Amino acid sequence: MGSPLSIVFLAFSLLGGGYLAAGLSLSAGTLEQPGAGFFPRMVAVFILGLSIPGWIGSLKPGIAEEKAAAVFPRGKDLRRVVSIALAALLFALLLQPAGYAICSAFLMAAVLRLLGMRGWAKTLLTAVLIAGGSYFFFSLLDIPLPRGMLFF
Repeated sequence: MGSPLSIVFLAFSLLGGGYLAAGLSLSAGTLEQPGAGFFPRMVAVFILGLSIPGWIGSLKPGIAEEKAAAVFPRGKDLRRVVSIALAALLFALLLQPAGYAICSAFLMAAVLRLLGMRGWAKTLLTAVLIAGGSYFFFSLLDIPLPRGMLFF
């Protein structure tokens, strides 16, 4: 049927096409007043723009195996990828009860440590600054974020 890499690219191409089809049924609006379909269309175009060329490139003989070896992590890198995925899952599960500020700071600290940042003080300071900055930008956009049980 194909290499695992070509199957992944094909699956993302189909996902992007389905997302685009669903987004076309919604109003796109204008640039000044985007409608409900604006964001889904942009995401779908982005997914398709990355997956279709990857899928076509993965069909070339011999290329797929080389790229698959480079794309799929092994050993310590695989543990890092799984750890970051678990941290993101924990973020999603604890977002409502703990709130955005706490969850995003812990997620950022976990990612920074997993990617190699040394020193807990530097890691925590960077994580708190990034979480605070993102909270500030969301508040500028009037986007409500979960406050959690600690911040009534």
